[in-house]
Amino acid sequence: MSALNLDQLSDYLDGDQNEYGLDFAATHGFLSAIAVGPKFDNWLDALFDGNPKKVPSEIITQIKLWLDYLRQCLANEEGIEFPFEIEEAEVESSLGDWCVGFVDAMFLNEDAWFTPEFEEQLVDLTLPMMVFSGIDEEDPQMESFRRNGQLMDELAEEIPENLNELYLMYHTPN
Repeated sequence: MSALNLDQLSDYLDGDQNEYGLDFAATHGFLSAIAVGPKFDNWLDALFDGNPKKVPSEIITQIKLWLDYLRQCLANEEGIEFPFEIEEAEVESSLGDWCVGFVDAMFLNEDAWFTPEFEEQLVDLTLPMMVFSGIDEEDPQMESFRRNGQLMDELAEEIPENLNELYLMYHTPN
């Protein structure tokens, strides 16, 4: 069994040979959403735009190990550790890229995420990710959030705890 090698993943995901996948930070966000959210069987196809067979097998193995590691951290109540400084409270940052990956994974499995029993709580817990992802650029409320530096800092600080809450929401019996 091979060990998780984040350097190898970073080199591949941020390199020119990565034709189908997200960059390193966005992939971490995508995998974090898969780990905290409801079951999603086709995540690997979705991550590599339907082309996982064109990605080197050692990278696929590393991606799966990374997801297993994130799930184990959550199950052990350790939370998800970010591979960059989360203090970068701007849309154009590693945190912004991470949020793009998170939101992509969430919307690819939208029906499972947005159930009536969780919808209100989900909107609150994923607001920071939505703001930092840069989607809804035309939404005046989102833009007002993005112009408020102090609010952006506060939203960034909420993300790790919100991930724990999302995990508990989808992975503990009612």
